[in-house]
Amino acid sequence: MKLEELNPFIRYASMHRAYYPNKENSICYDCRLFFIVRGSGFLFANGQNFKVADNLAVFLPPKTQYRFVFDNCDGVEIYVLDFDLTDKFSFIPKSLGTATESTYNPRNVPHYELPQAFSNPIIQENGVSVRNYVSDCARLFLQKVAYYEQYASAYLKLALLELLCGTHNGKSGYKLIQDIQNYIRDNYADAELNNVKIAERFNYHPYHINRLMKIYTKRTLHEYITDYRLHMAKHCLLTTTLNVTAVAEKTGFSSYTYFIKIFRERMGLSPLQYRKRNKNAGF
Repeated sequence: MKLEELNPFIRYASMHRAYYPNKENSICYDCRLFFIVRGSGFLFANGQNFKVADNLAVFLPPKTQYRFVFDNCDGVEIYVLDFDLTDKFSFIPKSLGTATESTYNPRNVPHYELPQAFSNPIIQENGVSVRNYVSDCARLFLQKVAYYEQYASAYLKLALLELLCGTHNGKSGYKLIQDIQNYIRDNYADAELNNVKIAERFNYHPYHINRLMKIYTKRTLHEYITDYRLHMAKHCLLTTTLNVTAVAEKTGFSSYTYFIKIFRERMGLSPLQYRKRNKNAGF
């Protein structure tokens, strides 16, 4: 399943004003989204520990083992949503419930391929941007107005996309990609600018940056760099009298021949043909 095919089907959405913990870890059959309006404590999810505080947003994919431990279970306010990321299993309208380690039955899990971005838990410490979407889902499921399921699905999709903009370790994936895009725009003329150099600059593994780039721009990091260099090369061809060799060098292409090859592949004509065809183009 691709991220652009996201079409959530919600089975349950409600506000809980108390939380009663199990002695065993819980295991979800479908996806879970928790939003902590009020409460403090800890969340254990797939062997990791996270601090729970107000405005914590938590996404858990199916089969996740988890357990909340609140300091005061009666003082908790938490939104709970159960759903699939696809409407493929909308013929199962009711909540699938939550199992424990001793009662879990893998046959109850709706089987479909999750988008890579939602294949692991997502924890966002300051999830205020998610709260209104989640509360709207719960309100719609309580009131059951006309088309409430469709409206709620749209709100949940927005909430999930907001969650992709942050992770539990602090730096927003969306903000990281924005910073990388700005860095490329400032340094595209450097012929040595590549995936490894950018990864070292931002202290992330190249695979991680490339994965985020594909999620947010639908292009690999290398494709984005090449596309931006081509964009600036076209600008140079139309606004300067530099020869093609100078344009290639000015826009970071490693060689004249590589520039010609890429330009022809992407544009369907040579740089000189492009300049001649568009020299009188207006704005």
